[in-house]
Order: sequence, then C-alpha cells, then structure tokens
Amino acid sequence: MFRVLKFPCVLFLAFTFHYHSSAQDAHLSQFYSSELTLNPALTGTFEGEHRAYLNYRAQWKSMMKKTPYESTILAYDRPYKRFGLGGYLMNTSEGSSNLNFLNVAVSGSYEVSIDPRREHHLLMGLQLGFINKRYEPTTFDAQYDTSYYGYNPALPSGEAFDQFNFTLPEVGFGVYYYNKKQGSKIRPYGGIAAFHLTRPKESFYGENNRLPIRYVATGGSKFEIDRYYSVDANLLYMRQTNNNEIQLGALLFYNVHGADASFFGGPYYRNGDALIFHIGGTYDEYVIRFSYDINTSSLNSVSRGRGAFELSVTYVKQRERYLPSIY
Repeated sequence: MFRVLKFPCVLFLAFTFHYHSSAQDAHLSQFYSSELTLNPALTGTFEGEHRAYLNYRAQWKSMMKKTPYESTILAYDRPYKRFGLGGYLMNTSEGSSNLNFLNVAVSGSYEVSIDPRREHHLLMGLQLGFINKRYEPTTFDAQYDTSYYGYNPALPSGEAFDQFNFTLPEVGFGVYYYNKKQGSKIRPYGGIAAFHLTRPKESFYGENNRLPIRYVATGGSKFEIDRYYSVDANLLYMRQTNNNEIQLGALLFYNVHGADASFFGGPYYRNGDALIFHIGGTYDEYVIRFSYDINTSSLNSVSRGRGAFELSVTYVKQRERYLPSIY
C-alpha cells in the first residue's frame, strides 16, 4: 500500500512546491540537440541553409502510463550573413497534475567577432516571446469521502484559485564562442545565457510570485583523433533560485568510410539525479539521437532506475554546390 501511494505523494509535493515557491524549468538530457532553448546566440550557427528539429522527452512513463511528464520542442532557424534568425515552440505537460506550459519565442543572433582567418567566432543572441501556463483542476484530499467510497466531486476542494490560465512575457539573452580553426585537432566552445530576464509575475493564487531567472552555462571541446574517430566532451550548468543542475559527459563519433554517415554514443551524468546513455547517427542531412535516463536519485526506490526517454531528429538543408557546365 505504501509503495503504491508513495509516488503520487511525491508528485503532489512537487506540485505544491512548484506553485507556492519558485518553479524550475523543464530540462533535456540532450541539451546540445536543442540549440535555441540552450542559448539564443546559437541561432543560425550551423553549416547549411536551413535547420529544423524536433525534441521529445517522456519522464516517469513506466510509472504513469497514461499521463507521463512530457516535453516537446519544435524549432527552426537559418543563417543570414552575420545574423541568425529562427524561433521555437516548447510544450510541457506535467503528468496527472494537469499542468501545461507553452513557450513560444522568436530568436536572433549576431556575430560580433571580426577574425580575417575565420577561426574565432563570438556571437550574441536575443529571444522574445511568451509563456502560457494552464491548470485544469483535479482531485484534492479534501474531496475524499469515506461515505461516498472515494472521490466526491461535490465536495469543495479547499483551494482558492485566482485563475487557471495566464500568459507571461519571455526575454532571454546569451553570448557564445566557438573555435573553427582549419586543421586543428582541438576546437573549444562555450557560452552563457539567461532566461526570464523580466521576472514576470506568475501565480494561480493571485500572489506576487515572480518567475525566477534561469542561468545557463555550457562549455566543451571537440577532439579529432583521426580521420574516422572524434570526441565531443561538454558540460552544462544551470541555476534557477536554489536549484542547481550539472550535467557532463562525452560522445564518441565514428565516421563511416566512403559514406556521408556517422555513428556516435556515450555516457552523461546529471548530479544527484541520473546516469544517461546517448546513441545516435547521422546520414546525409539528418541526425537522429536517442537517450535514456537511469534514475539514481532518492526516488530510485520507487522508480527502480526507470527515468526518462528522449528522441531528437534534426534536419539541416545543405547549401547547393553548383558545378561548372562543360558545354
């Protein structure tokens, strides 16, 4: 009985903390595959004409088969001279709590570095948009009626909601550096960003609660081993009020000889939460990535290690290469 009730209680406590204290934004294990939500300065920073990608994350699905925690991101961006232009839509539903967050933003970047050799690149980015938060009332302890054999919707919930739906402005800013020296076997990169810069008011209860700023720092380097193998090692740090997240790991890439394809995989670790395994591959203009979180937190006694599954698909339209006519 205790094992059955323990997980719903954890979710209820998380919901109570989320709306009576400071909220923490949704996160991705494949943070490197969602550039626009990672740092606005990464908008348009790729080789090609257009880029579109999809990210999907399902958490606690093994324990909440009908209503897992889900996050979905759709994004598009493109480079234009020294600029990058794009936008994204991110939707997060928080399981049986009936909470839903929708974030829509346009994103732009500008390369401020002037390097004749095109080795060092420094970019700045800005995002503007909105966040919609919606809650559909569900059951509460006060509505449990022993004479009614369980939940009685006629009983008052004891909660005084001021509203069930509100929209907030979203403003984010970031700076990013990467090295692209031709022939170099080591190419470092890194950046910092901040989101919710205006700290808009958010509350279902009419309280003067402010959405806290989320700070993000990333860094790493690409290491070329030989013509077939390379490694991308990186680190993510996020802070929102007193919530800190550190994720670090590395991916080993193998380039298939004679084909425009590669395979990659590697482990990551999120502090006090999960051990994450990543695999994927590239072919022509597509990249597909899978990852799975093995839960290592105090919730492990209930989750039995079953955490989150993520899938991401990226499409990059390459620039056309025109060959001179022989006629």
